[in-house]
Amino acid sequence: MLTDKAPWSDSQIEQLRVFAVERFKNHKANPPEHSLPDVGVKLRVQLNLFHSIHEALAPSVWIQFRQWVDKLYRSYLAQAHGLRNAEELLIEARCIPVHYQQGMRAQPHYHHTCDHVLCLYLDCGHDRRSPIERDWTVGDGELILQDPRPMAGFPFWEKLRHIETYPGLVVIHPSRVWHESNPFNAQGTRTLLVVTLRVASHNYCELYCNLSKSEGYINATSIS
Repeated sequence: MLTDKAPWSDSQIEQLRVFAVERFKNHKANPPEHSLPDVGVKLRVQLNLFHSIHEALAPSVWIQFRQWVDKLYRSYLAQAHGLRNAEELLIEARCIPVHYQQGMRAQPHYHHTCDHVLCLYLDCGHDRRSPIERDWTVGDGELILQDPRPMAGFPFWEKLRHIETYPGLVVIHPSRVWHESNPFNAQGTRTLLVVTLRVASHNYCELYCNLSKSEGYINATSIS
């Protein structure tokens, strides 16, 4: 996992925040149709700000943000996983705006169809109590990560990690890690950009083919 302060100025953070909030509200007002199966859960945020329809409305800092995500993720793969060809990989990404009002929180979840998750916090509200003054059973928007490996004889609270959030904080963690947030209890709103990332080339990916279509290796009519 990586936690660090992103190299963005207050002005750039504000530009990203305004764009994220506008796109979030636009999506809520105009929910798109989709062909996802009925999974019994209301799918609230099915969009990708890296698509051209959204990027056409983005501020000038957006191109720098996109390039920064790409560079940071490749560096993370090289340092955390020892990938020697990190610069050659084809990386696919999805960017989701998250915007919370007071009292809201992220429910426990993990991210599917991707390898890692990057979060850039843009707004964490104001008039927040300092961490040492908070009751940790309530909290104030802290990111909570939990080791997903089953260890029945190990106290769960020693498997948790609480991360204090602030504007400019960037966090990268594996997508399989269960995570949530404490309720946002400060004044104002809480806004972040969540980028889900996956490696789509090299390192054995190219060995796979579409099972439903013949690639010339076998004669389907010969199978009985």
